[in-house]
Amino acid sequence: MRKITIIMLVAFAAVSIVGCGGTQYLKDGDVKGSMEWGPREIKDTVDKMVGSMYTFLKQEYKKPALIQVKPILNKTSEHIETNLVADELTTNLIQKRIKFIDRTRTKEAIKEMEDGMTGMIDPASAVPVGNLKSPNMYLYGAIRDQWVTVGSKRIQYLLVTLQLNSLATSETLWQDQKKFIKATSKSEFSF
Repeated sequence: MRKITIIMLVAFAAVSIVGCGGTQYLKDGDVKGSMEWGPREIKDTVDKMVGSMYTFLKQEYKKPALIQVKPILNKTSEHIETNLVADELTTNLIQKRIKFIDRTRTKEAIKEMEDGMTGMIDPASAVPVGNLKSPNMYLYGAIRDQWVTVGSKRIQYLLVTLQLNSLATSETLWQDQKKFIKATSKSEFSF
């Protein structure tokens, strides 16, 4: 009995220590800026771009938009996971009923259509031919930066540019930018 009690106490202590690891969940507004690209830059970029693009599509373009997202290029001197920006941007716009085309599943859809035409698939559940949609716009983008030293500070100028291009005309229909200027004391850098 005493062994069981000791084992239970050791197990409880281990769970308590693991549970007090210091992980803390924050809200978007709680995150302060840092010299690295992070949650604040993603949130600020997405907030600005969603508002601007949505306004353009609903108030100026006024036609059904079918957007295909192209890779957002990272032209900075640091690692940036640009898919985080694209995913948050598309999620926010889809929730506002803007439509996107995802070509990553086209081959699978075509295979299902072909299978349906063989007669081996129940016609009621077969994927019909002729319903795939083509995009009428591509969403492009790039994140760029420039570093300068001013006195004892290192300053980074970050620029996120996104644009919608018409596939029919190759025109840039919409473009917007989000700028960040960050300053750090040189003493914070160590090599």
